[in-house]
Amino acid sequence: MRSRLLLVFMMLVSVMSQAADDPILFTVGSMPVTRSEFEQSYLKNTTVSRVSRLTVADYLKLYIEYKLKVKAALDAHIDAAASFRGEYARSIDGQSEMRVSALETVPVASQGSDKWRVKKMGHGEAICPAQIMIRLPQKASREEQRQAQKQIESIYQDLQNGMDFGQLARRYSQDKKTSVAGGVMGWYVHGQMLKEIEDIAFGLKKGEISRPFLSTIGFHILMMKDRKPCGELDDSSFGSVEERQTPYQVSVTEVEMPTQGLQKEFYEGLLLYEQSKQSVGRHAAEDEEALKYYFKKHKKRYRRKGFKPKSYTEVRGQVVADLQEEMNKRWVADLRKKYPVNVNKKVLKTVNNHY
Repeated sequence: MRSRLLLVFMMLVSVMSQAADDPILFTVGSMPVTRSEFEQSYLKNTTVSRVSRLTVADYLKLYIEYKLKVKAALDAHIDAAASFRGEYARSIDGQSEMRVSALETVPVASQGSDKWRVKKMGHGEAICPAQIMIRLPQKASREEQRQAQKQIESIYQDLQNGMDFGQLARRYSQDKKTSVAGGVMGWYVHGQMLKEIEDIAFGLKKGEISRPFLSTIGFHILMMKDRKPCGELDDSSFGSVEERQTPYQVSVTEVEMPTQGLQKEFYEGLLLYEQSKQSVGRHAAEDEEALKYYFKKHKKRYRRKGFKPKSYTEVRGQVVADLQEEMNKRWVADLRKKYPVNVNKKVLKTVNNHY
């Protein structure tokens, strides 16, 4: 009995110690946000991504808005929707394999060895990118992020100085499956890659090299080797890969919200992406009558020297942006009424100042 009490006491001390090391910075309703989570986001989005340096107070306002939307998405059970769970499961697969099996793979007998080939898809565009990747662990420290960023920027400078992409990929890329092939990743279509990678990759022209960017698994530099309509590709164009196994499949019933790190950030980002499909701001942008009314109400805002638009269609992009911003402000105001936000000011004073 005494040993059990001692064990319970030690566990309580451990929990109390962890809480002291990483106190709660603020709560949104019943949802807590720790100091370390906020610090990691602040560091990445004001330093690593090179956006204008915001003060902690200014960034806190933005982060609270972000968490209000996350809370609303969770309460709306968006994470239980089949579309979300399927997309997240495919993303987990993509992070473990850097490839998602949206293309059907079948075994093919060839000269006595097992090979795999990829069946073509008849519609859309396929791309064949190459990458140099520097991995980041989910719980990367600030110093680990700095070192990884420094390394990827050094590699990018070598590329700018004319060094060969394939040679640098073989030497430095930490994705073992592609580095041996000079970084070449193979053929992909929309929906097969991590969203951060796909957004950059599909925007590159053949032969173009991206600037370094950050995903949920690390830093990347992409080079577009080739791109063409799927209908122009046959099985030989996709090629065969030696010693490849069936891509790992993740059951959507296994999906659970991560508790910390970059994986949690990715989970929440996907939540908000799914949420945006139903947002009033998006619907408002597609509502021509709403745009027409908003322009009429704020017509003076769009006048320039020598230019007085008569219709919202002449400045549609600006009107859409302004209307969405106003709708977002109203939504956030409603969320603040629904979910009380409490900030621990004592903890706030220790942000980035407790090491």
